[in-house]
Amino acid sequence: MPDRPPLAPPASKTPSGRFWFDGALVFLVFFVAGGDPSPGVNEPHYLCRLRHFWDPSYCPGDLFLDSPDAHFTVVWLFGWVTQLFSLEATAWIGRLVSWALIAAGWTRLVHRVMPGTLLAPLGAALVVYGTRQLHFAGEWLIGGFEAKTLAYGFVFFAIADAIDGRWNRAWILLGVASALHALVGGWSVVALGVAGLVSRQIPPVRSMLPALALGGGLAMAGVVPALLLNVGTPAEVVSEANEIYVFTRLSHHLSPLTKPWEWIENRGGHHLRMVAVLAVLHALRVRRDRPGLRLVTYFAWAAEAISLAGLTIELVLWNHPAWAASLLKYYWFRLADIAAPVAASILAVEWIGVAIAERRRSGAYAAVALVALCGWYMGDLVVERARQPVAASDAAMDDPAAWIEMCDWVRENTPADAVFLVPQQSQSFKWRAERGEVVTYKDVPQDARSMVEWRRRYFDVFKAGEFADGSTRWTPSLAALGAERLRELGEEYGATYVLSEEPRGDVESGRIGRRRASLPIVHRVGPYTLYGLADVGDP
Repeated sequence: MPDRPPLAPPASKTPSGRFWFDGALVFLVFFVAGGDPSPGVNEPHYLCRLRHFWDPSYCPGDLFLDSPDAHFTVVWLFGWVTQLFSLEATAWIGRLVSWALIAAGWTRLVHRVMPGTLLAPLGAALVVYGTRQLHFAGEWLIGGFEAKTLAYGFVFFAIADAIDGRWNRAWILLGVASALHALVGGWSVVALGVAGLVSRQIPPVRSMLPALALGGGLAMAGVVPALLLNVGTPAEVVSEANEIYVFTRLSHHLSPLTKPWEWIENRGGHHLRMVAVLAVLHALRVRRDRPGLRLVTYFAWAAEAISLAGLTIELVLWNHPAWAASLLKYYWFRLADIAAPVAASILAVEWIGVAIAERRRSGAYAAVALVALCGWYMGDLVVERARQPVAASDAAMDDPAAWIEMCDWVRENTPADAVFLVPQQSQSFKWRAERGEVVTYKDVPQDARSMVEWRRRYFDVFKAGEFADGSTRWTPSLAALGAERLRELGEEYGATYVLSEEPRGDVESGRIGRRRASLPIVHRVGPYTLYGLADVGDP
């Protein structure tokens, strides 16, 4: 039974047949949008950790994999799949589960507001477009598999339950979301609470205390492991790690005002367009007697307020980086990148649904225009994928085909416990070669001690000096460091091989081999040369 009378109009009750039909189409939209080859941009980062936890013999000696896990719930719930299937199969299983969960939650949410058939798939396509093209801090919804893709599905279900007046169940669902991803679920709790208060739809707190307690208890499965990461770590180490995390490694997510003005203008301008669309649709639609519209829209505005609070923190504490980093590390800008497109899409399809029901031509014209926009965007994704069927994690390399061939050779011909010095931008080496790495830019640990060590290694391995303005000059390739320096790095970090990539400029000018180190060459594929760290002298 609902905790209070449903706030959605009776017509919003979803027939099961319509739900499954629309849900299947929404899933198809997500499949088309997110069906890139595996591994996606973050899948090696997450799935290699899952496999390593359940099988420590996988990539031993890797700093990132040996560091503590922050998303412990997903490691336990999903990590065992890596013992039954390949990483690629695991990624696809995770994607399909995530997309199905998000599709079901999204379809139910749209149907609570406006039950017309085909509106949910159209709205889903608009969400994909909005989250990918009009974000500010790089958050996304549909793509590869990771913890947050599971969490957002439960967030959608929670908002739908709140619209129905089932606030107790909503808090429990957000507890599950927080267990899967503490920040996605946690910020959604704040946003939904604010939305309920502003729209005057939330029941008295006393009636929700048991559900809040249960939801909070479930959330601890995601919160406690994150809190335990730095237990016993000196405060100065934690502070240093916070600054590395916020200002060095993830500034595009956590401290956007530190980015170049061109970046801020581009990202901020795109997201301001999203906010403007939301504001116009809010003014046009929320006055209608549809409480569900108000709740969804205020959820988005609450997320934008959280984002604005993050910008305020960054500005106020501009000259106090340690304090700023200790607060900004909580991803203040994440939820707005998702909530604004979600609310705008629901407002748009609700207006179309009402206009069509009232037989107004404007509704049909708007529907045709949005279908054309979404069809063009989705079609472009499919064409580009067919033209360049390269996994996002491999696309970071200059020659993906040669990179994959080299990784396959390494997996078949080197010791399983070997540790490698690999190119700075490498993302898929552990995934494909199944060997540990000394350090890469992508794989930054979550605990403070390991994060500080990550930065030390990263600069120790790849920094070649400084330019006149004080900015870092990175080595063009590992081979350019020379044999003596590579042997020093190998001895310090336990690496027995060096996998070097020829700089793009050398490849394009036909000067491959100009920067080769005087070390034994074990194997060579295209611009990639594998060296053994034998005791030989520099030329």
